Amino acid sequence: MSWLMYIAIAAFSLLALAYYKIKKTFRHFKDRNIPYVEPTFPLGSEPQGVLFRKHIVDSFGEIYNQLEGKPVGGFFQTVLPFLMICDPEYVHQVLISSFDHFFDRNFLVDEKVNPLDAHLFFLRGNKWRYLRNKLSPIFSGVKLRWMFEEMEKCGESFVECFDKLADGKDRDVLDELARYATDVIGSCAFGLEGDSLKNPNSPMRQMGKDLFDTSSINRTQITFLLRFSVPRLLLWFKVRSLPSAIEEYFCSTISSVLERRRKTGLKRRDFVQLLLQLKEKDVVNIDANDVDEKEDKSQQNNDIEKFEITDRLLMAQSFVFFVAGFETTSRTLHYLIYQLAQHPEIQERARQEVLAVKEKHGQFSYDALKDLKFLDNCISETLRMYPPLGVLNRECTKDFKFQDGTSVKKGEQIVIPIYSLQRDPKYFPEPTKYNPDRFASDPQRGTYLPFGDGPRICIGKRFALVEIKIVMARLLERYSFEPSSLNKEPIELNPWINVLCAKNGLFVKIQKLNNSK
Repeated sequence: MSWLMYIAIAAFSLLALAYYKIKKTFRHFKDRNIPYVEPTFPLGSEPQGVLFRKHIVDSFGEIYNQLEGKPVGGFFQTVLPFLMICDPEYVHQVLISSFDHFFDRNFLVDEKVNPLDAHLFFLRGNKWRYLRNKLSPIFSGVKLRWMFEEMEKCGESFVECFDKLADGKDRDVLDELARYATDVIGSCAFGLEGDSLKNPNSPMRQMGKDLFDTSSINRTQITFLLRFSVPRLLLWFKVRSLPSAIEEYFCSTISSVLERRRKTGLKRRDFVQLLLQLKEKDVVNIDANDVDEKEDKSQQNNDIEKFEITDRLLMAQSFVFFVAGFETTSRTLHYLIYQLAQHPEIQERARQEVLAVKEKHGQFSYDALKDLKFLDNCISETLRMYPPLGVLNRECTKDFKFQDGTSVKKGEQIVIPIYSLQRDPKYFPEPTKYNPDRFASDPQRGTYLPFGDGPRICIGKRFALVEIKIVMARLLERYSFEPSSLNKEPIELNPWINVLCAKNGLFVKIQKLNNSK
């Protein structure tokens, strides 16, 4: 036989083996009597999402609807099996009551290849436990008071910038909101005086634009999809998750801030200072009321294996603070302003509350913001309709069985469809209607998860809410928002980006109020 024949036989054998393995994989749920959505080779159970013809939340929404009435069911993302948790009580088990069986995400990190990936969102196992334990006090109420002054300065600068937009013309204010959020994060996470509001092309703002480019699919988005679907593939091929220019910018920026603090002894009430304290003393000082009640049990464990806190690890935490903080906050503000413009009666209720609180306290202090209960409800309703991330993922870390007998094996991947749960009429009647009053009472557990829940709930949740309220209180005091005819309903989501981004923008008309300064 010729060598060409040997190659042909080998290639055929490999294809036959791959076909057999895939066919066997596609029987993964059927052989275990778990309901599932049939896959289409090679794209899986919902090809439109894989091909970026639909946003991932709409794609998973199709699967959620096909599994209606099933507390848990299977689907395939390309050729890989996932379990979707559709019942709120099962969600509660995965995130809280049986957390010890599901504490990892399915992201794998090679710190040598991607040093900025070694952050809380991606880390697993004991390293995540140790770091979470150490970092949680940084975002306590007491530490937020530390950072409030810096956030407040950015809020005032934003209003000055926003004043130029109050001309009654159709405006999409996302860029201004992103610049505000960039300055807040730059100040509180990096200890840098923000200049994005004054300079729309500032280096940090440009990095944010490059990371979340929505004009087409970019490298960051592809890498995130692969990390979600085939994480081991990225490790094997040592794929870099960030463009080198972005990685170099953040590493050099954070490194220079750390070095300057050490050399000069400069102390500032910000995230960097608390990280330095953590590295030098292996602890962030905790005040009496410094522990979040949702997390206190997960943070008192002193038996967790210790890891060295390196400068690289500090850089990664500052980087994820930036990534998680500026884009999600600016998008939430974007949707909130849009909804208030669409519902003038709700906008006026929020404004009257803001004015009453200002009169009572004399200013929008940290304590004054706590009195903005209806604004809280408006933010909660916005986060229900447009959660920052529409999907949560978990990995089973030890075998588990749900009460209906469905077994989950160690290593299996779990998906919780936040967007679908929060728009399910069983839990939120008239889910497409903007109704802040539905948050006058707490929603059913396991149905409202814009920040996740349990020990792995978003560590910066309270920071984000304060950042939003600081600016919204000032905007409602000074401006009114009116609907624009340029908007297209229903809002179509941009499939090129993982966060919930309106494909055609969101427009409002802004008017200055007579009582504003």
